[in-house]
Amino acid sequence: MNHHDSHEDPVLARLARDGSSAAFGMLVKRYHARVFAFLLTLTKQRQDAEDLTQETFLRAWDKIHRYDPAQPLLPWLFTIGRRLSIAALRKKKPLPENIPEAETSEPTSAALRLWELARRELPPESYSALWLHYREELPLKEVATILGKREGAVKVILHRARKLLAERARSTAGLAHPPPLPEPQGSMP
Repeated sequence: MNHHDSHEDPVLARLARDGSSAAFGMLVKRYHARVFAFLLTLTKQRQDAEDLTQETFLRAWDKIHRYDPAQPLLPWLFTIGRRLSIAALRKKKPLPENIPEAETSEPTSAALRLWELARRELPPESYSALWLHYREELPLKEVATILGKREGAVKVILHRARKLLAERARSTAGLAHPPPLPEPQGSMP
């Protein structure tokens, strides 16, 4: 992941807090794709993820005065997005069970197949934890904050998710020997 611009986030956030829509626009441009990708992992629906991404940044603009510039901005945005997605899921009516899922193209690399398997097989919270830690490269402490869990609980979620994926991958034809996900990196001893 490209984190080289994040050192400018506190300055941009302070400017946005003072009313600079241009500074906030730079933050939106910087993080829009990553927030969208994360929300897509939660919603599994492109339109829902697009709507929630827009709502996330609107809420962030409204609440920018509550952002602590001493903390990384991306986990704050992910937390807002996750809370909005939970609220949206509660409001959403379930779809009839007989609607077929859209056909998806077969992922080409082992890593893509593994992520697709994780998306299909894991509960949303486990998939989100994997995504945030391995794809977004967030430390366990930040993943825990976003998910509203203790750091130790996130370690357990990641361990169980990796174990389940390994079992499912072994039983799936195209993933006889999946690439291993590394152990989580964090601050807990």
